[in-house]
Amino acid sequence: MVHGDVGRRPKGKGAGAMGAEEEGPMAEGKMSGAYLSLIAVAVSELRRDTQLLVDSGWAEPVRRRAHELASTLAEACDRQGMKDVAARCRSVANLARLSKADALPIEAALKEKFEALHRETEKLLATQFKQGLG
Repeated sequence: MVHGDVGRRPKGKGAGAMGAEEEGPMAEGKMSGAYLSLIAVAVSELRRDTQLLVDSGWAEPVRRRAHELASTLAEACDRQGMKDVAARCRSVANLARLSKADALPIEAALKEKFEALHRETEKLLATQFKQGLG
């Protein structure tokens, strides 16, 4: 299974036929609680990774992991119609792409920006939970 395919079921013959239950995390315009929980866990991991990135002085392996997780999460959210969450994850990915030489002089500003992006993402997810489960 590819990271971006989390929560998606293959569509085959008969999928969604004759008013059958809609497949995937979206059903009747609402996101699956399990899918949202998985996204929330990934966002929490991303927060931890960006904190470690700053604390490590922009260590290359940590930078690569944070970038990869943020990019994959952005793609998964985009596929499921979570455009606002995807945009914030894409912003984190773009910041994590910075080289050590470019990041260290603005490290304090990057730390603040990561924190703001994570707060916004968590707020969006909380709203999505309310809508999806309500």
